[in-house]
This record gives sequence, structure tokens and C-alpha cells, in this order.
Amino acid sequence: MDTVAPVEYWDSRYASQALRYEPEDLPFKEVFEEYLPTGGTCFEIGCYPGPFLIYLGKRFGYTVSGIDTTPYVASQMPEHLRRNGVSVGSLTQGNFFAFDAGRRFDVVCSFGFLEHFKNFREVIRKQAQMVAPGGTIVISCPNFRKLQYALHRWLDPVNLRRHVVAAMDLDVWEETLREQGFSVVHRGYYGTAGFWREDPPPSRFRDWVSRLVTRFCRGIDRRITIPNRWLSPYMICVARRDAVDEQR
Repeated sequence: MDTVAPVEYWDSRYASQALRYEPEDLPFKEVFEEYLPTGGTCFEIGCYPGPFLIYLGKRFGYTVSGIDTTPYVASQMPEHLRRNGVSVGSLTQGNFFAFDAGRRFDVVCSFGFLEHFKNFREVIRKQAQMVAPGGTIVISCPNFRKLQYALHRWLDPVNLRRHVVAAMDLDVWEETLREQGFSVVHRGYYGTAGFWREDPPPSRFRDWVSRLVTRFCRGIDRRITIPNRWLSPYMICVARRDAVDEQR
């Protein structure tokens, strides 16, 4: 795996993370409502700790499956999903690039996965190959470009190095998906402004500034909705595979 975020990082992060489901904090619900079908199967790449699979399973009636590298995906996640009333298919611990589900799915999604890989085009291609004819693909990741890049470079530099900024390119996503036989039905930024950090800043002053920026962005986001490439915290693309059954 050509990753800039090693498995050890995720395992250490998840070890102290309690499994809970808080649907009010999930982004993209409006996009899901407009573009996702009901019923069928859904597969998430990088699925742990599972909030998206729970929401999609409950709201759209999917039987959900997924893959992640952490062992918690097999030891803790199945019961967590069932406890929240979701029909569970298969949950796999393993390397996505070596994974073969032996089938394709109606919806295949990833939320904050491809931007951790230098070979991000290959991530899109492999995700696309898992989508059934007429099915839907959803790709999303943080937006660390433009003003967001400046903020993270100054206030969140360690975390920034775990992300491939070049992967955060909607044009590249659409181009790659079209090559795989998909038609993009939605692409764009999500949210007006947002900032978070995952590691302590290198000084107390930057820590104070990061807290101030976080509160300021949260205040803007609560009052206005203007998705933009400069400060929106997320980007998302939804596309549909042609109904002709061609495995590309």
C-alpha cells in the first residue's frame, strides 16, 4: 500500500475511541437523500468505526458490508452495527488493494480514504470495479486545499502529512470515473467553513489560534450555506455505473 498514514496510526487512534452512533454529526445527508437508491447492498471502504454504514443501512434499508485494516472491524463492529438495527453482510479486516469480495454491490462508498494514498487514482478504479451495473459510487474526503491548506500547514502540520493533497481534486475523480464507465450525477464541496486538527500545534500560540479558528468556522457554518473550494471542509462526488454489464 502506497500510504502516507500507516496502519499503526489508525490502530493507536481507534484503541481509545469508543464506539457510538451520533447521526446528527454526520455530513452529506442531503446528498444521500437526493442521489442514493433504497434497498439493496452497500459496501464501505475504510468502514471503521461505522457511523456511515449505520446511517445508510437504517435510512435506505441496505445490507451493509465493509473493509478496514484495523482488527476492531471484526471484533467490535459487527455487534455495534446489529445493536443499531442494521442488516450486516460481511465485515473484513484486510488490505483493500488485495481484497476480492467475489461480487459487486449496489452502492460502494468511501469517506476519507483515498486521500491517504499516493496512488489515489488506483483507489478510485478499484472502488469503481466493485459497483454493480446501474449501481452508485460515493467518494468523499476532507478539503485541505486553498485556505484550508494554509491553516493545516500552520496549525495541523503533522496531520497534513498524513494526507495527499493532490488526491483532493474533483476533476481527477470525475475523469477517472468516466474512464470506468460512470456518469457523475453530483460533485462539489460540502459545508461553508470548517477546521479541525488531530495533533497538538507546535506552540501554545498556535494552539490558541487553532481553537479560535475552529470556533469561528463553526459559527460561519451554522449561519450560512455556501459550499466553496476555499474553506469548505469536505468534497464529495456521486456517480452511477452504466447499466450495461461491463467489467472494466
